[in-house]
Amino acid sequence: MATAGAVFALLALIGSAAALVYTAKAWDAQKTLNEQQIALNTVTQERQRRVYSSRVALWATVGTDFSSIRPAGIDINVQNRSPVPLRRMRLLVPLESGRVAEARIEDLPPCSGRTMRIAPPAGERFASTSEQWLGYAAVALEFEETGRFWRLGEKGLTQLDSESPPNTAHLQRTVPAELSVTDCGEGA
Repeated sequence: MATAGAVFALLALIGSAAALVYTAKAWDAQKTLNEQQIALNTVTQERQRRVYSSRVALWATVGTDFSSIRPAGIDINVQNRSPVPLRRMRLLVPLESGRVAEARIEDLPPCSGRTMRIAPPAGERFASTSEQWLGYAAVALEFEETGRFWRLGEKGLTQLDSESPPNTAHLQRTVPAELSVTDCGEGA
């Protein structure tokens, strides 16, 4: 009898140890699953926060044609492929003096684009670049959409806590040409 009781106790101990190992593995798997769900929720929230701002595009090229009416400078193209307007827009461009010049731009309606020529302030020059295609390295666009402020520039799209303070140097710009864009909406 004592031997049978000892065998049952040993079997119960082995069974308890196996259950403990199984429980520890299940707990670890659940912890990993929870971490993955948190990461997925974070990505989903970030995507939802950027749903409109990620549909804004900016590019710039050095303008090769100029006249007494059209100054030498940079041709800027802005596209808003989202279903909401862009407000409080301004272009920021570095100058050789180390300052950054700005040009305020009128609100950009949904599903539209705008192209314009900008020139540096009198007595200034744009910071030099070896590329005809300036892209995000030399030009930044700040804008507000649905109450959020954004900067699209050399570091990509970053959210700002609030609207940046105005700069003292102002860019000269031509009358913008309005464009319509395709593939507009919330998209992927």
